[in-house]
Amino acid sequence: MRVRLFFERLFLVVGLGLIAVWAWSEVRYTVWQDWGNWVFERELRQQPASAGEYVKEKSAELTAKVQEWLRLRPEPSAPPSASNESSSAATPNAPVKTSPETNALLGRLNIPRLHLSATVREGADEETLAVALGHIPATALPGQPGNVGIAGHRDKLFRNLKDIRNNDLVELQTLSGNYVYQVESTQIVKPTDVSVLKAANYSELTLVTCYPFYFVGAAPDRFIVKARQLVLKPTMQAPPVIQTVSAHADRPESPAVEVARHTSPGRIGFQIPKDHSRQLAPGIWFGVTETDVTSQWVSGWMWLMPDRKTIYLRKRSPDEPVVFYSMRDGKRRELKLTNITAGAVTGYLSPSE
Repeated sequence: MRVRLFFERLFLVVGLGLIAVWAWSEVRYTVWQDWGNWVFERELRQQPASAGEYVKEKSAELTAKVQEWLRLRPEPSAPPSASNESSSAATPNAPVKTSPETNALLGRLNIPRLHLSATVREGADEETLAVALGHIPATALPGQPGNVGIAGHRDKLFRNLKDIRNNDLVELQTLSGNYVYQVESTQIVKPTDVSVLKAANYSELTLVTCYPFYFVGAAPDRFIVKARQLVLKPTMQAPPVIQTVSAHADRPESPAVEVARHTSPGRIGFQIPKDHSRQLAPGIWFGVTETDVTSQWVSGWMWLMPDRKTIYLRKRSPDEPVVFYSMRDGKRRELKLTNITAGAVTGYLSPSE
């Protein structure tokens, strides 16, 4: 009985210890991701980022969430004083660091359809990957020609990467500009196969994680996602036009990157095919998952990137506009559907008020 009691207590202590280690790991990378996102947003607006300001802002956000839970609408917060927008188009001459320090905050990677958003730091060592995605040293930096390599753990920030599809859009935000990539292929290779990071004759992004995704212990293979960079060309009359940078001139453009059009002054019009998603405005993505022509309804989702919030649309008809407020600036926007077909949805996004 004494031996049995000893082992029962031993296993209990070991089990609690393992739970504590797991909990610390989860809390650590969650806090680091939130801190990294906050610092990155402040740097985009050229505002100082201190621990005191972080605690103050998070306390205000917690108060606002409590008020919302109590069905009390919070007072809209004042918009940032800086005029810099996080969605400025990247240009070939954008200044970039040539040798960032290890663990330096480089930016943020977003895959809207997967609802994946994570900060990116310099380095692919275990210390960096425990709290963020890591830019693989010796690969190109965003804005530079070549192959940008980014690694992440399959059981943390890259957990949803298993559901990636061709034509999915990947956005990489940096202080020098935003860079959008379109997924072209996925493959499984051995860890020793570094040819996937070799630079091509066009700018591309390579995402690397362990494979299989559900595997106990050190995974034997690597899951690779290849995405080609798209060029954002801003105009005076319309939102940025997205064109594919391709060595194949006759390659058809994907319907997922169709250009948004202004239906009237201040409104951003769109036409999104079924099973595709697109950015309608800086930080606002809309994806269509299902349409019904007979009943005239649409199911899909909206992703508000600055708030890291998803709005699900379930059987939404054209006479039911989606009205939402940004928790960052308190501004009101409206998404209106105007036409529903078997293969696409058209509508417009109203300007902020």
